[in-house]
Amino acid sequence: MKAETREWQQARRAAFVQDVLAAFTRRPADLLPFEEVRQKLRLIDERYLGLQDIALDNIVGSVGRYQDFTRAFGPRQDSLQDRWRRIQRLSTAGGEMPPIELYKVGQVYFVRDGNHRVSVARQQRTRAIRAHVWEFETQLPLQPDTDVDELLCSTAHAAFERQTQVARLCPDVTVRLTEADAYEHLLAEIGAYQRILCQIDERQVPFDEALVLWCEMRYAPIVEIIRQRDVLQEFPGRTETDLYLWLCRNQQELEAYFASQVLMAEAADDLAKRFSQRSLPVRRVKRTARRMAEAVAQRLSRWQRAACRALWRE
Repeated sequence: MKAETREWQQARRAAFVQDVLAAFTRRPADLLPFEEVRQKLRLIDERYLGLQDIALDNIVGSVGRYQDFTRAFGPRQDSLQDRWRRIQRLSTAGGEMPPIELYKVGQVYFVRDGNHRVSVARQQRTRAIRAHVWEFETQLPLQPDTDVDELLCSTAHAAFERQTQVARLCPDVTVRLTEADAYEHLLAEIGAYQRILCQIDERQVPFDEALVLWCEMRYAPIVEIIRQRDVLQEFPGRTETDLYLWLCRNQQELEAYFASQVLMAEAADDLAKRFSQRSLPVRRVKRTARRMAEAVAQRLSRWQRAACRALWRE
């Protein structure tokens, strides 16, 4: 067997082992997709840093080939073989390899051009590779082992804490969400609650006062229902605050459907039965909820339909 064929087969086996181990260890086996990261981190400005030697361990993503290679750049597809072996043959013969092209975000890199060259270099246990580098500036501490979604969520939580001071004003409650965008929905609800209080009291209620009343009269009682009904066990990986937002939406949906008041405890039981992750994948849950909301909206007046669409818009 030729050396290049053996190297290719070893690389393919390594990729297979990486995928299998990832299923058991739940550690990421996929490359990070650059476009998704750019959208989530809202990356805009880039600047050219020049030609550099980059540690291969810090290259964890790709612009367009993130599904073709594992996180360690093991080749997943047999269709990659011809090009992979040509690069491997050139490298073994001592031929000069052109520099690859990388995007830098924080302390990690994404391959703009040169995925096969990175894969061959990883297989040959090379520590660094020559690359043209363009950097996208970000304030987030992105590291090679960082989970982007978790980082965004932690950042959104910190911003929510700074803006609301909820930990200081309501030390007995815990507000924690698993989706970064959901904090904006929570802020919107607190703002709406503040406006209601202003109308009821016929005065300008300060945000701090509205937040404390929201925690005591709205959030804490619903969280207590979640605990009493043990709803959280039906939604692995989610938090009480996640369920709080879902319950509020579910209660509004049920009241619109039945045209009568629905108790929050009833909404909790209904949510657990219909939308448990044990019985429905998350994407199907969202599709089902959206279809139900749209069906309900058809029965409502024009302004109510607009409100319903706004409620379920992502």
